[in-house]
Amino acid sequence: RNIGEDEHLSFGVLDIYGFEIFDNNLFEQFCINYVNEKLQQIFIELTIRAEQEEYQQEGIQWQPIPFFDNKVVCQLFEGKKPPGIFSILDDSVKAMARMGGDKADEKFLQQLGTVHKNHQHYSTYGRNTFTILHYAGNVTYSVQGFVASNKDMLSQDLRMMFKRSQNEFVQSLYPEDIDLDDRRQP
Repeated sequence: RNIGEDEHLSFGVLDIYGFEIFDNNLFEQFCINYVNEKLQQIFIELTIRAEQEEYQQEGIQWQPIPFFDNKVVCQLFEGKKPPGIFSILDDSVKAMARMGGDKADEKFLQQLGTVHKNHQHYSTYGRNTFTILHYAGNVTYSVQGFVASNKDMLSQDLRMMFKRSQNEFVQSLYPEDIDLDDRRQP
């Protein structure tokens, strides 16, 4: 088809290996960088490690390629024993209703420091920040709003959607008012 004078073509590129490192890194950068860490782990597993094992099994002469196995960093995020950052964050969300948002972030950081103080890829600097040594480098995160950002608001959003429905029956499922500023766990 012909493109008119008022029409423009464009395309976007998503860099899935793009770590986000800003002056002030928040929960969103934390999640993006976690995904990039997992992608790197998959890349290591499927290309470098698997290929080297296959060469060895087939008796092919080759020069081993040294690489950093970032599994230790992924376990810092998602571990069960000791609990990873996501597990500690989920526990902090549950406790948030009892202590309020500001105190929840402080408590979250304290718990991280207690559990991971000796982890080679974790350190705490300052009152409200922690640093993770990712495969791409050090990233310092501010915990401000971390706990509230991790709160699952889906059920509150669904209740609001039902309340605004054109169908009277669906509206009746949630007759109470919904306070969007309520930070308690749904």
